[in-house]
Amino acid sequence: MASSSVTTLAWGFLLGYLVLMIGLGYKGYRQTDSQDDYATARGGFGFLMLSLAYAATVASGSTFMGMPGMAYGMGFKVGYYAILYPVGAYIGMMIVARITKKVGDRFGSQSVPDFLGDRYQSPVLRVLAALVALFLLFYVMSQITAAGWLFDTILGVNYDVGIWLAGGLLLVYLTAGGTYADILTDGVQGAIMIAITALVAFMFVTGWGIEGGPVAVNAALPSQMQWDVHTSDQNATFASGWAIFLLLVAHIGFTALPHLGNKFFAIKSTQYMKKFMLASAVIGISLPLMFLGGIVGRAMGIQVQNPDAILPVLFMQTLPPVVAAFLSVAILSAIVSTADGLIIAISQIFANDLYRKTYVPMKDEQPDQSRIDQRALWISRISTVVVTVAAILAVRTPPEYLAVLLWVGIGGIIASYGGPYLVGTLREETSKTAAITAFVAGFLTFFVLHLGPRFGLYEGWFPYNQNPFAASGIGFMISCALTYVVSKFTEPLPEEHLNKVFSTRRSEESTGSDAHGTSGD
Repeated sequence: MASSSVTTLAWGFLLGYLVLMIGLGYKGYRQTDSQDDYATARGGFGFLMLSLAYAATVASGSTFMGMPGMAYGMGFKVGYYAILYPVGAYIGMMIVARITKKVGDRFGSQSVPDFLGDRYQSPVLRVLAALVALFLLFYVMSQITAAGWLFDTILGVNYDVGIWLAGGLLLVYLTAGGTYADILTDGVQGAIMIAITALVAFMFVTGWGIEGGPVAVNAALPSQMQWDVHTSDQNATFASGWAIFLLLVAHIGFTALPHLGNKFFAIKSTQYMKKFMLASAVIGISLPLMFLGGIVGRAMGIQVQNPDAILPVLFMQTLPPVVAAFLSVAILSAIVSTADGLIIAISQIFANDLYRKTYVPMKDEQPDQSRIDQRALWISRISTVVVTVAAILAVRTPPEYLAVLLWVGIGGIIASYGGPYLVGTLREETSKTAAITAFVAGFLTFFVLHLGPRFGLYEGWFPYNQNPFAASGIGFMISCALTYVVSKFTEPLPEEHLNKVFSTRRSEESTGSDAHGTSGD
């Protein structure tokens, strides 16, 4: 529990943060006139603000609390996770970002499931992708849990109350401002997250609280946690070099997650796409250095009730109260920066993918587009509230490790989306049949390897039954392989449709130059 001075200061910083979020939420509300505005903020941001927002959303509360918590319990081997996950995630982003933006703008796609439905002319794939994306609720649960522990550790509020306060904070600006509010707030939070990461890296390099620098920090750890121990047959996540390799593979598909994919719609033009990808990758690759905070805390012998709380406790015990209070509230902002995007993405499953793009076309009557748009907007706002409350209720008993909880949800999404999204972007000839087959096979693979044992249906196979990263990586590879192989034996989409989807790319290939005539694309 924080000292009274830290608690008082933290409440002051939280109030200031709340006022800032309300202000940005109101600005987002002023820019939200339609369902498309709420869902995508289409063309509303330049590359720098969107880069900060994207990197902040990728990093999440798992990076700022879950990853230091894992390092506190497992040691330096968690560095493999910290290094490989952003490398994989940004490789995936570079594959799909441009085509998602172009096709999304051309077809009016409002989510990644919507994009897949438009890319393959398949309402079936859109619905399947939307239903699987509901597993993002586990991701939201992990963020709410992280926020609850922060309220408990820093602000002196019981965890049970803290999770409700965290949910209320999100709803203050999300229900009104939608994606505009999401990106505006995430951009500010991303800048704060960079500063926290720099401080943690400095603490490690200087051996904060331990004379002798990094070497002394390493020596203070138990032998099985030191930097020359790379694997452990008792640890499912780092059981072998193969399991570590699957960490990278799984994260290549990370960019398929709907709360990340919909960010691409918000950039002003593909003219800024290269700058956006470079800036977000540089920022995003640096943020996982947060795991070093868990190493420093363990080396100092700091005791915590829950490993995920190690970073704020480290700040409280080693920094002046005003700094510790500010940084702790800043970590809360990191958590919120992912939770808000997740909640918006899930709301679009109901408002866009299931209502506007599935239910409405099934009706025989001529639709009134204006009326449909307003209904979808209200569904979005109501769903935002329902999803937030559901996540809070689900984590009244907190999980052990946040990073593992969120992957229970997103592993199936990555495994199923992988082939249709990434291979379908690289290979124009990918067929609708291949996409659906690969989607189902990828999800079933993840279910058999991990979700089945997780739900207690059977024991499963080690390490996949305990390692969602490895199970997701296997499912991702199967999805990608099937997408390619089945396309070889099934009929491709009509050439007219492919011309519409890939028109800009084909034009660039035929002329040998950028269709925009600028090096900025």
